[in-house]
Amino acid sequence: MSRIRQHNQHLILEAASAEFAAKGFDATQTRDIAARAGVPKANLYYYFHSKETLYAKVLLGFVEPLLEASAALRESDDPVTGLQAYIAARIRIAREHPHIAKVFSGELLLGGRQLPEECRDLLYAEAQRNVECLRSWIDRGLLAPVDPQHLMLFIWSATRTYTNLGWQMAHITGRQTPDDRDYQRAAQTITRLVLEGVVPDGGARTKGLMFAT
Repeated sequence: MSRIRQHNQHLILEAASAEFAAKGFDATQTRDIAARAGVPKANLYYYFHSKETLYAKVLLGFVEPLLEASAALRESDDPVTGLQAYIAARIRIAREHPHIAKVFSGELLLGGRQLPEECRDLLYAEAQRNVECLRSWIDRGLLAPVDPQHLMLFIWSATRTYTNLGWQMAHITGRQTPDDRDYQRAAQTITRLVLEGVVPDGGARTKGLMFAT
């Protein structure tokens, strides 16, 4: 791929992420994406052919960070280390990819009707591996006997708050958008809630943890 082509595609994807995040798929116009990207509208269709194709590409761009976050959960056999890394990684995604995160969350709220099949397959398989990891820790007595599926759902919902509840977050924090300190405190708070709820002596084990995101 030529450098110019790669650069233009990046500009279009970044602009599309912002437009889809602000307006949703149906209300977004390709002319607005092209204008935000600073490229002719014809270039958008040359690289992506349709708004649907471009939307799918935006969604696909969010899968890799999610898979990396899931891998962080299973890298250690210690649930404290794994859960801390997983929560920090998901908070980092919200901080580093705010537009794509919002687009992805919006798509899931609509039932994932336009989520590409390859996304579905990858995310389903990864979710099953994560639940089995939690179940293994539970069976070995490393975690409390909670439902691993609902524990995973709780972590997903808690870490997605900073994507979905921007208006409410602004009223709580007094800032229009969360800053780095907010994200760090979010990771710390969610980690403490999870570990103190499901890890034996979880409160004692969280006292010396570092919570960089």
